[in-house]
Amino acid sequence: MNGNGETASWVGKGLVFGAAGTLLVVFAMVIGIPRKGSSGTGIAPASGGTSMASSTQSRSTTAPSTPPPAAAAEPSAETAVQKNTQTAAVPAYRPGVQRLVIDVDEKDVEIAPGKVQRVWTFGPKVPGPVIRVRVGDTVTTTLRNRGAIPHSIDFHAARIAPNRAFRDVKPGESFTFSFKATMPGVFMYHCGTAPVVHHIANGMYGMIIVEPKEGLPPVDLEFAFVQSDFYPGAGAGRAADDAALMAAQPEVIAFNGYAAQYKDKPIRVKRGKRIRVFVLAAGPNTWSAFHVVGTIFDRAWIDGIHPENLSVGNQTLNLSPSQGAVAEFTLSEEGTYPFVSHDFTSVAKGAVGLFATEHVRVVSH
Repeated sequence: MNGNGETASWVGKGLVFGAAGTLLVVFAMVIGIPRKGSSGTGIAPASGGTSMASSTQSRSTTAPSTPPPAAAAEPSAETAVQKNTQTAAVPAYRPGVQRLVIDVDEKDVEIAPGKVQRVWTFGPKVPGPVIRVRVGDTVTTTLRNRGAIPHSIDFHAARIAPNRAFRDVKPGESFTFSFKATMPGVFMYHCGTAPVVHHIANGMYGMIIVEPKEGLPPVDLEFAFVQSDFYPGAGAGRAADDAALMAAQPEVIAFNGYAAQYKDKPIRVKRGKRIRVFVLAAGPNTWSAFHVVGTIFDRAWIDGIHPENLSVGNQTLNLSPSQGAVAEFTLSEEGTYPFVSHDFTSVAKGAVGLFATEHVRVVSH
């Protein structure tokens, strides 16, 4: 169990991303603990349109080396629902066939103080879990729909016929498909069921990192940030407000699902150490202008991780909805370093956090 009170399990060589009461994977953590009273979990066989009955024994793996920020998921006094906070740590790469089992669920979560929305999830939270593979890996995904309406999953990292693989899965059913990762980069995955804008606005998206075949060079710390916009409208029990969504007027813009969570509880780092960030603009409407105040990106790649895409000396990563990037930097002095979307209306709505070096005292406001 991790600091957010959630559990995770490998199934065979795969990951189970579950809803409350099942085996879970917290965003970017992989710690194997079966739920109480169970020695395994349900997993669909590798064929389409199946029930959710068969089971398999689980085994555990260790957590990634990146220390997570202290983002707790305690219930909010104002709303009595779970805060949608989560760690920014990135899972370590695991060799072999990448088998993913992802549960779709529906729940009320708090996405900013006093702001509650009914979300549709891939796994336990919004965004869905960070997935990390390498070029040449086969990615086998089973989507299990525990929701009330049809859903699907569309991987931007896949070269595959969408009508075959990204098909709708009815409530109570599951579907399995595979693709081979061929292009390194930071990609989005999301529900592709029409109307897509509603499924993304209600939380159905996440990041998949495809490393080059030989892997990425080692760094000291890695973090992942998925920026997205929310339209909570009427609050508990209600999905995204349609009028605000279609007018592209979000009420909340957040990194990893909760407004300003890393400003309130900064991410601890070390001065002079090399930091790598993976950034995704999930939208559905808002661009990200990702910027770390007080430093410059030594090198960055937007979309594909290729020598031709290498950019040196970026101050800002400009990402349209669905675009991803990876960037590296160091922090030269002890201090606190805000990271933001440099569209400051987005900052005012929650797209802000802090890196704090280990010897700096941070006072909460």
